[in-house]
Amino acid sequence: MTAEGPRIVVIGAGAIGGFYGAMMASAGADVSFVARGATLASIAEHGLRIVGRREITVHPVVTDDPSTLGQVDIVLVCTKTFQVADAVRTYLPTLIGPHTLVVTTQNGVSTPDLVASLVGPEHTAAGICREWVKIVEPGVIEDMGGPCSLLVGALDGRAHPHVDALRAALERAGVDSPRVDDVTTQIWAKALNVCAQGAVGAALEADLGRLLGHHRDLLARCIDEWIRVGRAHGAHLPEDTLDGVLTYLATQDPRSTTSFQRDITSGRASELDAQVGALPSLGDAVGVDTPVNDVLAAVLAERARRDAVRA
Repeated sequence: MTAEGPRIVVIGAGAIGGFYGAMMASAGADVSFVARGATLASIAEHGLRIVGRREITVHPVVTDDPSTLGQVDIVLVCTKTFQVADAVRTYLPTLIGPHTLVVTTQNGVSTPDLVASLVGPEHTAAGICREWVKIVEPGVIEDMGGPCSLLVGALDGRAHPHVDALRAALERAGVDSPRVDDVTTQIWAKALNVCAQGAVGAALEADLGRLLGHHRDLLARCIDEWIRVGRAHGAHLPEDTLDGVLTYLATQDPRSTTSFQRDITSGRASELDAQVGALPSLGDAVGVDTPVNDVLAAVLAERARRDAVRA
């Protein structure tokens, strides 16, 4: 790590990677991107753009060959969950040095353990992203609002200088990144919010406003199952968690949908297995029944199967 700050590489310049990477780059951080295809071409020619709530254009180093970047301090893995294992195996060998920190950013609760199994828990941190962002076109990310935060905590719970360096880079960019003492609880807190909304929204093809207005009971039951399973897995979720989630969702744009929901309803490959599809087995492992999520997972898996056959 140089005196100017950490060298950061973002794997995947989609909505999450593009947004947080561009924010840090715009504040002077040393951020490079690994991208492919149209995204690579667009960023190389036009730069990486954030539009909507804020207007930012940066012109970072972008490549599809991470070996040209050498070993770095921090790697943000910002692919979809079903791409993480291949991305880690393909892109990280030349990026990881003795002290490199690999930070996950995916929704759900399983990705940090997966990455730790591949690179070691001492190299792994979990990132919890909170901002509504989506891809407008390759290399262009729309910021639709939200808390604009990225919480980061080392998976083994120990202090890590690169965690502090990343938090400092985020804070300089206007991204809230407070210290995290219990990253497991933060992972579950994000998952029970986003994964429940995405599952019910995808099954009913309903935006957030309709979920809260017409399907509030179903949404609440879905969230409650996530809470009970999370507690059984060690997350410290207070008794008012459900009310807090519903209150928070009521402050968001009622037209909003999650990226998982948009992928499902568009017939694209989705994070089903890592989100609602994962909860039934997580519940079984700790003896917690999840009947609402069992049905949602089965319905959405059948829809995904039919979409794959048609494709």
